[in-house]
Amino acid sequence: MPTETKRKRESSSKINGPLPDYTITVAPTSDYPPILASSHGISMPPTTQFTPYAHTANPPAKKSRKAEEFLLYGETPRIGYEGREMSEDGEYRRHYVGIFNPETNGIELHVAPKLHFSRMIKAHIKRDRLVDGKGVVMSNVDSRTALGKEFGTKKSQKRLRELELNKIDVSDMGKDITTSIVSQVEANTKDMPTATELGNQIRENKPIPKVNHDAKHPNEVYNLEDIIGSDEYNVIWVREWERGEELRSKSSFVQSRIRKLSEDKNKKHTRPLKILRYISFMIDFYLFQQRGRGRLPAMDRVKKALSIDHVIAEGFFRRFTEKTISGEGGSDKETYAVSPALANKILYHMAVLCLMVDQYDVDIFELKNDLGVQPKELTLAFKEVGCSIRELTKPQYTAMKMTKAEAAQHKRAVLKIPLEFPKPPTRRAKATGR
Repeated sequence: MPTETKRKRESSSKINGPLPDYTITVAPTSDYPPILASSHGISMPPTTQFTPYAHTANPPAKKSRKAEEFLLYGETPRIGYEGREMSEDGEYRRHYVGIFNPETNGIELHVAPKLHFSRMIKAHIKRDRLVDGKGVVMSNVDSRTALGKEFGTKKSQKRLRELELNKIDVSDMGKDITTSIVSQVEANTKDMPTATELGNQIRENKPIPKVNHDAKHPNEVYNLEDIIGSDEYNVIWVREWERGEELRSKSSFVQSRIRKLSEDKNKKHTRPLKILRYISFMIDFYLFQQRGRGRLPAMDRVKKALSIDHVIAEGFFRRFTEKTISGEGGSDKETYAVSPALANKILYHMAVLCLMVDQYDVDIFELKNDLGVQPKELTLAFKEVGCSIRELTKPQYTAMKMTKAEAAQHKRAVLKIPLEFPKPPTRRAKATGR
């Protein structure tokens, strides 16, 4: 029989009239009690479905009543969530859930087990089961392969499947079969490209603008339309810069050059000014994605944050981001990110535009400070587009009123004919022990 207690409260000064009497009863233990769940530090999708489980454990010798163990389990395509009853501060505490009946002013207390959730990567569960079944220790390569199958991109997962299909157990082959395979490999590899040819292919596949290798002058190496499309070029407004108004820019590199062009009143400088404004947009976009570690919000938010035209924002997303679609939560969601390779692509395209503005001889000191990158990283970007890196000559830094120590911090990226691209990577010789 449930126990009953009565509690009567005195009227409070903050509440008009006395509070009613409440009858509190403790309900008998049920096989299907309410469950309290705690998920500290774990974020679960709101649509995750959970299944309850109960297990009757054998009681210790001193206890006659069997103990019930409860478990909640839910999962997404990649993550499993498991809730179990755990001790708090070294001991188990009993929790209750009260159900209030407004008609009778009765409160019925039910014993409610409290479950704490933990998160498990399903790829690890599969791997552990495989290890337990075979009684072996999985190597780092096998572990990375298991993670790649579960979390890798479609391209990497396809590559893993191809490797498994092409895996051959030579222990079951006869001598004739292995000899035939070796002879066929030798015949098929005669026409394979050399290391130099492979290096050239690697350079051609780098994300730099299209190169005219037959150029006779530096201004013929790159085409502006391959970097800034005509639709983007037409929405870049520089009328206030042409008039000498509002020459301020957040970029020191851009600021110094628009002031220099504004001082020349002999001709219009619409083209270089438009290129400079586009460079300033690229610098802002590069810094914006760096703050998010490559992750970007929706295009409209980026457009608003950078105060750029929709056409330019669309061009940045098309050339410098990659799109992924997440299917969790019951609906597809598009997300955009700038990978390290695409971040380098931004630097390569920006380097070519800077060369066009500075007559193919760029002092990269201000640009380095604007981007917040190391000098080595920026000089490598200019080398990848065909530049050689030089120091300021004495007449140059003297004309700029610099000391020799100050001039040592300024590097020049110079594009000249014939073009000088970095040499293709070659296989390093195996180190010999001493």
